[in-house]
Amino acid sequence: MLNQVNAKLAQYGLFSSQWQIMKLLMQEGAMTPAEIALRQQVEKPSITKILQRLGEMEYVESTPGQDKREKWIRLTSSGESVCRDVMEQLASLYKELLKGSSKEEVEIAISVLALAHQNLTS
Repeated sequence: MLNQVNAKLAQYGLFSSQWQIMKLLMQEGAMTPAEIALRQQVEKPSITKILQRLGEMEYVESTPGQDKREKWIRLTSSGESVCRDVMEQLASLYKELLKGSSKEEVEIAISVLALAHQNLTS
């Protein structure tokens, strides 16, 4: 499954870590690098490198905050377009992978994974 996801991301020059940040920004809106690092549970220097690369690809842009040291990161229109395309492609992939599963089975799996994630983060 990861190989198929990575193949879809590669069409846009993206790696999984970059995609996760773009998806977060698409779903939550503009954030500071520190907020992104906290949400992704990754060190801020790692996020800074990823954001630099996404900026070079013109998928994200930064704007200054009220404090001169603070900056807000958001998707560009190009980044939003890529996000929509990737989400659409991944939805098709997931639908194919879950073919034959009932809605109840999928909901149980989501619930179990959410609980596992909660246990990891607490």
